[in-house]
Amino acid sequence: MLRIEIRKAVETEAIKILEILRSVAVWLDSEGPGKLWSAASFDLFEITQKIRAAEVVVLKADGEIAACMYVEQSDDAFWPEANPREALYLHKLAVARSFGGLGLSRIMLDWAAQYAKCAGHQFLRLDCTPRPKLVQIYIDAGFSRVGEDIVIAGFLVARLQRTLGRSASMRSTSPIL
Repeated sequence: MLRIEIRKAVETEAIKILEILRSVAVWLDSEGPGKLWSAASFDLFEITQKIRAAEVVVLKADGEIAACMYVEQSDDAFWPEANPREALYLHKLAVARSFGGLGLSRIMLDWAAQYAKCAGHQFLRLDCTPRPKLVQIYIDAGFSRVGEDIVIAGFLVARLQRTLGRSASMRSTSPIL
């Protein structure tokens, strides 16, 4: 059984996060149509800035960074109609290929839902290329599609959200960061 820790990333982890994001981008590109990430689009400076802004979360399995994701307070590009503070937005959820198939993406999604709920958000939202297998992962984790797929910056994108509800008592028991 893996020992799992999920928390905000620290700057010394930026290189490992970059490696995971780039390797997953290359792997996704080999999986078929619907490319949304380019390995070259990730750079150490951007990741470091996101870590400093407390927008990067890592999952460590037995002490090794096995997954990462961006957690953001807004997403005007993909959700321009959203009301402020109604949702938390996920981007770049990536699991190192050596940890693939262990259910770590679901653990990350459930952690993010609890984190968003504790912060008083009603929804957890994300966008992805509309590959059926990928969309099904999110649906199995409690997300549902929102509207029709849209084109943003030349990419076809499915938008999904998970309804969280609100609980005043939950706000005081946020996940460990």
